[in-house]
Amino acid sequence: MTGSAKKIFEKGDILIREGEHGDSAYVLESGSVEILIQRDGALIQIGTRGPGSIIGEMAMIDDRPRTATIRALEDCQVMEITRDEFSRRVDSADPILKMVMRVIMTRYRDMISRSQFMKRRGDGATTAESAENSNELHELAVKTIKIHHELKSALLKNELVLFYQPIISLQDMKIAGFEALMRWRHPEKGLISPGVFIPVAEESGLITELSSWALGASCDAINSIHKVANPALTGAHPLFVSVNFSVKDFSNGSFFDQIKSTLRDKETDPSHIHLEITESLLMQAPGAAKDALEKCRQFGTSVSIDDFGTGYSSLSYLHYFPIDTLKIDQSFIRSMSRDPSSKVLVKSIIGLAHNMGIKVIAEGIETQQEAISLKELGCEECQGYWFAKPMPLEDTLKFVKNWTPPKVA
Repeated sequence: MTGSAKKIFEKGDILIREGEHGDSAYVLESGSVEILIQRDGALIQIGTRGPGSIIGEMAMIDDRPRTATIRALEDCQVMEITRDEFSRRVDSADPILKMVMRVIMTRYRDMISRSQFMKRRGDGATTAESAENSNELHELAVKTIKIHHELKSALLKNELVLFYQPIISLQDMKIAGFEALMRWRHPEKGLISPGVFIPVAEESGLITELSSWALGASCDAINSIHKVANPALTGAHPLFVSVNFSVKDFSNGSFFDQIKSTLRDKETDPSHIHLEITESLLMQAPGAAKDALEKCRQFGTSVSIDDFGTGYSSLSYLHYFPIDTLKIDQSFIRSMSRDPSSKVLVKSIIGLAHNMGIKVIAEGIETQQEAISLKELGCEECQGYWFAKPMPLEDTLKFVKNWTPPKVA
């Protein structure tokens, strides 16, 4: 066997042995295996598995000995899921969900034991095995695990990149800053949307490594941007990059220390970095988040709440947390022209923020009319395709030197 996350088993190798403690589960990527049970001193085949199957997961869930031996019928490549990785996901699950998982495993083990001597179907699989492999939940689990392992590898192989979308001041149409948006350049699948891999990163805990990388890359980017930016195109305040963070980034208690250490190592002015987090995520760990964000704010970084209006939207948390900027979700901006109530809501959000000394950024601007309406409502800054799409750093450096602002009446 070679590798860590991915392993190779040769034909005849034993992947899992009946009776042993389960330290790993595997996702079979290529090749096939047979499922064997010990009866009267002999190994009896009760089924086979092919690519896309998960094997060895039962012992990881209920912490009981292996119920069967798995042997390679041909050379196989697998992705390994260690007990530590598996336990971290199970431990973070809802208590009721964990209980249900164990009930399901108990029933599944009973079903397997009762079906072990059933006559195999023409394709070599038992009825119970066929049912499991056709289950949509099983397929989703396999897909999620594969994305996680590929994403972990992508971070090591520098396949992740940041794109930067300009944030524009509506009063003078000058560049105020940028939001850093993560992209995954997959060698086979091309550019993968963060909507696909960020939820997996959140669920697996890998998001903290991604956030740390994104902060470092954003510091390098804003340092480069400041060196080449045309002063005639930028506002009175220093250009900044807004970096997205997850609630899991606050969970280990060292968030502020990591921010401070990274900015000092990169020689980046704290005022050039804005910390961005969604309101719904913020409310999942309010105590830890407040403490960390207050320290960051004292250090000199600004705090932005993303997608305002889609989560809790509670006035109390606006007082509770140290917030510098609200970003109005693009869903409200899109509906302003056809729904008067949306425009009233946007106006109310802007008024509320201003009364509390909080700046407002509107997201998702796609038309001149949207920009005009927001300017009339007193919104300070906007971002959206009407100004510019997210772009790689190379194009961003050109943008801050040569951008031609559109007109907003």
